[in-house]
Amino acid sequence: MKFKEIIFEKSYYKVRIIITFSLMTIIIVVIMAIAGYNYTKSLYLNQLNEQVNVVVKMLSKQIDNKYLALLPLGAPTKATENYFRGIFIRNKNPKLQSEIFIFDKKFDIVVHSDSTIAPGTFEPRLLINQKDILDLNKDSSAVSIPFKGNDNRWYMWGFYRLEPDYWLAVRESAARLEKVEELSSLFWFFGLGGTALSILLALLISRSITKPLDNLVKFSSEIGKGNFNSKLPKGMHGEIGVLANSMIKMKNDLAINQKEKEELLAQIAHEIRNPLGGIELLANLTKEDLVKENKDTSYLDKILKELSHLKSLISSYLNYSRPMPADPAWVDVSKIAGEVEEVVRTQCKKKNIKFLMNTKINKVYFDENHLRQILINLVSNSLESTSGEGKIMLAASANSSHWEIKVSDNGSGISEADMSLIFNPFFTTKKNGTGLGLSIIKKLCKENKAEISVINNSDKGSTFTIKKEIINES
Repeated sequence: MKFKEIIFEKSYYKVRIIITFSLMTIIIVVIMAIAGYNYTKSLYLNQLNEQVNVVVKMLSKQIDNKYLALLPLGAPTKATENYFRGIFIRNKNPKLQSEIFIFDKKFDIVVHSDSTIAPGTFEPRLLINQKDILDLNKDSSAVSIPFKGNDNRWYMWGFYRLEPDYWLAVRESAARLEKVEELSSLFWFFGLGGTALSILLALLISRSITKPLDNLVKFSSEIGKGNFNSKLPKGMHGEIGVLANSMIKMKNDLAINQKEKEELLAQIAHEIRNPLGGIELLANLTKEDLVKENKDTSYLDKILKELSHLKSLISSYLNYSRPMPADPAWVDVSKIAGEVEEVVRTQCKKKNIKFLMNTKINKVYFDENHLRQILINLVSNSLESTSGEGKIMLAASANSSHWEIKVSDNGSGISEADMSLIFNPFFTTKKNGTGLGLSIIKKLCKENKAEISVINNSDKGSTFTIKKEIINES
């Protein structure tokens, strides 16, 4: 499985919560932003339409019909032109109306509020609203859609049909539309802000759900490792609390079951050891008699050898099932390493194996007898897997968070299939092994709040690592 797939698998519900919550919130925020902008724009345009309609109707009411009757006679006289222009100027608000004029069906200007624009001037800007203009009934008005003028400002046309062939036009400023357009940026800003906030909230919500689950996973992992003294993490409520209580019950049941198995194993081992002692005594007495009579004792030697193996096996069972509470104290690592070297010195010489030590820490908080037993067993295992001219290294180091003691060798290593099984009780690859040596080591490490792990070296052999957090050094 690829790294990304592993991360997604571990964060499956967290990712789903974040994506679902974020998408829902983003959709809601975007819809609200668009709806808010469109509503504001529509409201303003409706108000502006009414305003333009009121202006053109008001202007039309001020125009005397006798002057309108003069328009079809030809170009207006100076007096007529001044009459119309006077009405336009009196009613023109420079902030609102930029142009007021009358035009005919050819879209030629008849009279304009700006005296510099001569009558008869063609107004091409009206062509875009040609249909709306021509469809107007007499004494009715219409308003164009907003448009940008040459000055890049917003305007709207208002039209009123004065006569069948003449219309009144007012160009109204729609400057506030620019504010509405600016408001759209503000809506989008709120939309983006809401999106970011929704993602943050989704992270917090998902964390509040997945963090207790992560803690439960760690708790179950400790149970799986046989650490039945582990405590349930705090902050378990609701359905997760129900699950946590179920796991507590499971832990207690497993602890009872494990204790019963160990007691049964100890009882069986004890019951077997007593008759074995008698068998061994009788076998030795029989051997002495045969020796006196100069008879062959090879069969009895094999029996005694198998009895010795059985006694060793039973002793391992008893050691595994017997409670091993730790009595930790500050232990001199160099001193323990020296004692281990003395124990294995003879075997190392026989197999021509170098035993090296590199202790960079002085003391660790551990049960001294437990640490000695662990290291002797690990080094002994390395001796068995290492051939002539091999090398075994016992190294100790520390950093700000934890210390480590490693036992490395350049022996045969461990197969990948066995790597996950070697600490299991009764698992062994040795012909006469009990399968309890590494299980006892793991148990001793747990009693001292330490962890043990193993890896194959990149070149040859394997490395066992005992690791303990410095925070637990008390």
